[in-house]
Amino acid sequence: MRPEILILILGMALVTFLPRFIPMALFSRWVIPGRLKRGLEYFPISILSAIVFPILFFNGEGRMEIQSPYLLSAIPVFLFAWKVKSLWGSVILGMGVYWGLGFVL
Repeated sequence: MRPEILILILGMALVTFLPRFIPMALFSRWVIPGRLKRGLEYFPISILSAIVFPILFFNGEGRMEIQSPYLLSAIPVFLFAWKVKSLWGSVILGMGVYWGLGFVL
């Protein structure tokens, strides 16, 4: 293997590892107040909403338009995720429903 490639791979490993390790090493002994911890629980759902809702309600040109195949796929997945709370199950169900709707629509 060429040395440039090895240096590139090691550099990528370093910039991937350090941003995860440094906060964990520095802040692992801190006690997070309960109120802040409850507030931080909303971050994953807000990030997911910011990713998913534009896909469901906007077309590729930025105009608001309901994307029916995506919305029809999302509704059972949202209900499943709400009841079962399984990430992998939701992903697999979403892929299956979307794939199945591709044959129907």
